[in-house]
Amino acid sequence: MTQETLGYVELEWTCKRCGTKNPGTLKTCAGCGAAMDAKDQFELPQQQELIAGSDTATQPGPDVHCPYCGTRNSADAPTCSQCGAALSGATARPAGQVLGGLQTGPVAERPCPYCGEPNQSNAPRCKKCGGELLKQPSPQPPPPSPAPAQRNRAVVGIGVAVLIVLCICGAILAALTARTTDVSGVVQSLAWERTIEIMEQRPVTRENWEDQIPSGADKGTCKRQVRSTQAQPAPGAEKVCGTPYVIDQGTGKGKVVQDCQYNVYDNWCKYTATEWQAASRAVAQGTDARPRWPELNLRSNQREGNREEKYRVTLVGNDTEYAFSPPTAAEFAQFTPGSRWTFKVNALGGISNMQPAR
Repeated sequence: MTQETLGYVELEWTCKRCGTKNPGTLKTCAGCGAAMDAKDQFELPQQQELIAGSDTATQPGPDVHCPYCGTRNSADAPTCSQCGAALSGATARPAGQVLGGLQTGPVAERPCPYCGEPNQSNAPRCKKCGGELLKQPSPQPPPPSPAPAQRNRAVVGIGVAVLIVLCICGAILAALTARTTDVSGVVQSLAWERTIEIMEQRPVTRENWEDQIPSGADKGTCKRQVRSTQAQPAPGAEKVCGTPYVIDQGTGKGKVVQDCQYNVYDNWCKYTATEWQAASRAVAQGTDARPRWPELNLRSNQREGNREEKYRVTLVGNDTEYAFSPPTAAEFAQFTPGSRWTFKVNALGGISNMQPAR
C-alpha cells in the first residue's frame, strides 16, 4: 500500500488562557497575545480547505520552542523571535500524528451566544452583533458517572461466579471419575459392526481461478474478481484509495494523504469435474465372536473407501449391566460369552482396567 499526498490544510490551536481558537500558522494568540505553549496541540478545524501545492512540503521541519521563553519558532530560525536567545538546543514539536479524516464539506452553523444569529462555527465574530465567537470557556470535565464502574464490578462479579461454578463442576467431575468400585462380572452378550465406505466417480461443480482448474474438467462461466492487491501499478489493475486523512507536520499545517493500492483481477470460474464421492456403505453386523467385513460387489466406477469397526461387550455384575467397547478386534476376541472379568467402575458408569478373573 502506498501513501499519496493530496495537499495540505491549515490547522488550529486553542489558547489555554482565553479559549480563543487560532489558525495553526499563528504563533501567538489572536485574543490575548499569549504564545502557543509547547504542550498545546494542533487540531483539525471544523471547516478545512485543501491547499494543493503548499509550500509546507519544502519547510525545514517541525517548529521548535525556545528553551528560555518557550516561544514557538520556525525550525530554521537561528534565534528566538521573542527573546533573541540561540535556538541550538530548542525542542522540536511532535509531528506525524494522524489528526483525523479530511472534511471539506460545509460546516454547520452555530447561534451567537449574544444575539442568537446563526454563524459559521469558525467565524471569529458574529455577523450581526459583532460579538466574539472564537473565545470559548474552558470546558469542565463532567462528573464521573458511577454507572460504568458499577457495570464493571457486575461483569467481574458474574465472571468470578461463572469461574467458581466451573471449578466446582470440574472438581465434582474429577472426584466422580476418580472414585471407582471393583466389580466382578460375566460376559452376557457380544455385538459388532463393520462398515466399508463405497466411493463412486460422480460429476461435481466447483469454483476456482481459471489457471487452477484441473485438467480434463469442463469449464463453465467465469467472472472478473480481485485475486491479489499490490502497491505498484500493473496492467489491468484497478487503483483503489482510502479516505483522505490529515497528518500533523508540527508547523501549523497538516499534510493530507490517502493510502492507495492496486487490485489485480483474474477470472474466477465454475467447472465440472469427475471426482470420487462417498455413495453408500456396506455394513456387516453380528452378535457372535467372529466379526467379518461385508462382501463388496463394486461396479467399474466404484472403489473401496474408509473402513470402520465397532465392538460392544455387555457384562452383568452385582445385578447390573455394564457396557464396554473394546477398541480393536484383537481385544474383542478375548471376551467370550460366560467368561468372567474384573474391572473398575467410576461413579459415572465408566469402565476401566478390564482383567480376566482369576
